[in-house]
Amino acid sequence: MDYNNQDIIIARATPIGKSALAIVRLSGLGLKVAIRKIINCKNLKPNTVHLKKINSTKGTHVIDSCMVAYFESPKSFTGEDMIEITCHGNDVIVQKIINEFIGSGVRIAYPGEFSYRALKNGKIDLIQAESIATKINQNTAAFAVALDNIESGYTSEQLKLLRKEILNILSIIEHELDFNEEEINHLSVDKIKSTFIDIIKKIRAIINYSLDLEKKESGYRVSLIGLPNVGKSTLFNRLVGKDRAIVTDIKGTTRDIIESQLTYKGVPINLYDTAGYRKTKDKIEKIGVSKTIDCALTSDILVFIDDNDPVAQYGEFSDAFSEINKIKVVFVKSKCDLNGSFKNDADYINLSSKSDIGIESLLTNLLTTIESLNNKYTFSSVALCNARQIKLLEEIESLFLVALKNLNLGLDMDIIASEIKDGANLFDELLGKMTSDEVLNKIFTGFCVGK
Repeated sequence: MDYNNQDIIIARATPIGKSALAIVRLSGLGLKVAIRKIINCKNLKPNTVHLKKINSTKGTHVIDSCMVAYFESPKSFTGEDMIEITCHGNDVIVQKIINEFIGSGVRIAYPGEFSYRALKNGKIDLIQAESIATKINQNTAAFAVALDNIESGYTSEQLKLLRKEILNILSIIEHELDFNEEEINHLSVDKIKSTFIDIIKKIRAIINYSLDLEKKESGYRVSLIGLPNVGKSTLFNRLVGKDRAIVTDIKGTTRDIIESQLTYKGVPINLYDTAGYRKTKDKIEKIGVSKTIDCALTSDILVFIDDNDPVAQYGEFSDAFSEINKIKVVFVKSKCDLNGSFKNDADYINLSSKSDIGIESLLTNLLTTIESLNNKYTFSSVALCNARQIKLLEEIESLFLVALKNLNLGLDMDIIASEIKDGANLFDELLGKMTSDEVLNKIFTGFCVGK
């Protein structure tokens, strides 16, 4: 698809189907001249709604009486001449109108082409363009972010300020390199370090906040971990409200990861029942244990279960897999109806899935733990709305972490300056200033045609 041509384009901007009204959108330079046989463009004032008849190009009949709004270049969404036609919502009428314009040399717009032209003409940046697609396709947390990005451009403005900080620090370095015959003085190095740390903190805050919003939509990962036969599968079934996991007295019954989603007080939770971890010679059970570790390492929260002493047992588990220690843990002492342990304990939750003891306490504790995962953001709660944007910002963060490390190691400033330039270029890609046509085509093909 050639998004860069200068054709006049048309597309339906409202969904197909019976409705009272429908909207057809056109855009392109010289639009009024090109369509004058179909619409009488005399006295078609900008930013004004007119009652107009849509005529057949042969002049034999009127297709429909419509409301026509004209937006003159560059004061339009695309930055080109634009017309929006509001007609009756019968699909036959809408298609006849579109066909008449196509017959006069107008072509059907490619997916997202209106937004693409707005980007190319400087009416929006890439952050805002992608937010349009998110606004259409999402209806939860990402939608709110997208809406704010479109209406206020706040995220774009904050990212531009960050980019400006990067360019300012780059100018300091290059000035020192150009005019200082000796190495850059310590005062300058300290200032550069301080700026690097500040930029990294801001970038990380944006990433964390964006990921948190993503989790609010997709769900937090909570894994049930423990030795075989401590009640993981029974608890899993109780929480999801159905018998998803097989429960027996035979150790090693659960061999694979079982997943289900539940919602508690509006918070989505992706719950995972895992194989009991233990040393075993059984080849299949070994695979299950390996999957348990992998699942635990990708979790937001671990619910560690034991029917005796979950805290002590977790100590043995974490000693064997030290990387687990970075993950939040909720401790559960299971089968308390059998062992008579009903006393409250600050270290763990007493629970019986069969007797419904401790279930609410566990769910409440999970919500509290989820809340603790959410960072206290200091950068005005700036958020991105898709994975491409987050990935680019993570790459920028990595560059600055490397630059800070190299600065501490005393490496040449030429190397550090190069890393900063790479970071600035990635910011340009994030905002759409230096993004390749191939990447843009991939982004915009995910849009609906009328946008």
